[in-house]
Amino acid sequence: MPALFSRRVPDPAHRNPLARAVSRRRRLGAPILDLTLANPTQVGLVSHPGVLAALTDPAGATYAPDPCGDAGARVALARDLARRRPAKLKPRPQDLVLAASTSEAYSWLFKLLCDPGDEILVPAPGYPLFAHLAALEGVIAVTYPLALQDRWRLDLEDVAVRVTSRTRAVVVVSPHNPTGWTLSNGEAAALMKLAAARNLVVISDEVFADFQFTGHRDWCSLPEQAAGKPAPCLALAGRGGRRVSLGGLSKEAGLPQMKVGWLLLGGEARWRREALARLELIADTYLSLATPQQKALPAWLRGARPYRRELRRRLTENRRVLARALSRKNRGELLSSAGGWSAVIRLPMVRDDQEDALALLREEGVLVHPGYYYDFTGGTFLVLSLLPRPGDFAEGVARLAAYLDRRPQGGGKF
Repeated sequence: MPALFSRRVPDPAHRNPLARAVSRRRRLGAPILDLTLANPTQVGLVSHPGVLAALTDPAGATYAPDPCGDAGARVALARDLARRRPAKLKPRPQDLVLAASTSEAYSWLFKLLCDPGDEILVPAPGYPLFAHLAALEGVIAVTYPLALQDRWRLDLEDVAVRVTSRTRAVVVVSPHNPTGWTLSNGEAAALMKLAAARNLVVISDEVFADFQFTGHRDWCSLPEQAAGKPAPCLALAGRGGRRVSLGGLSKEAGLPQMKVGWLLLGGEARWRREALARLELIADTYLSLATPQQKALPAWLRGARPYRRELRRRLTENRRVLARALSRKNRGELLSSAGGWSAVIRLPMVRDDQEDALALLREEGVLVHPGYYYDFTGGTFLVLSLLPRPGDFAEGVARLAAYLDRRPQGGGKF
């Protein structure tokens, strides 16, 4: 009997051992202290004044779609991007395209750049979403490694050897999820040079750009960030090449439920014109972003400042709590991070990270992610979210520390 379903869609019945353990614990009514929680609407952060009221603008009742997005919304977004990310160039509203999410923006870019069977380069470790998004478009996601030395680094030689005649784009995530690596100015310049030589588009996912640990010299050895300077928006970092920067309300404004994302084209003028003409056709095919959300976008952008301030304080406080807990010998190593919402712990290699995550859930009722979820290799890694309420986070970290004190160390070798 022939297969009924496309091979692009994985079997949803498959679940890994940790997911099964979590489900079993919840069925039994056993408590779970979740240190993977990354939903800003569920961790007690400041809510926007008038979030829902902004949807009642009478203009939202009129349907006159612009495939690239409402003109007023794009003007407001361009102003917001210029304020937050100082760069050589200023964003232009006409270089912005609104989408229902950054995931949708990726799918449009893969349609724009790739034929079935073409390749994109994505970082590893990395968020597993890329492989799924690429597969659904008939595109192959090829990983390139981020190198862990004194900090996470981009090795351009490792990127270059993975470029083939079918490679169309290279994706960077800055700040990166989950490592917190952030593209330095030198790495950005070298990457753009490679992309120009190999005829590639550079896609920069900047959803965490508002949450960088600038000025924390003990956390991040990136020179410009240690001096308090945020990483630039790649689309605005120069006039040459072919660049796209992605962002969205989910992280920037703590509004994942409102489903607004965007892409900003940068680089050569001819490339921008031709790409925008084709993106307009793709966007017009779907017209997925609702008018009320587009009309509300300027108000949501203005109202996001208190949320961002509070979240930055929380990220800093929770990371300090974790750093203090891990400062005791043999409790593991908190890896350096330049930003984002996650923290990565490296443990001595006496068991794999799935075994540690399962044991931590079983013995302490604490949920963390094993590193293999994100394609970590060459060690044992656990990944935590820095978003939970400070009290919950401190309690979870205390239980994690108790588990690590009991854990075999194997000579403390990573």
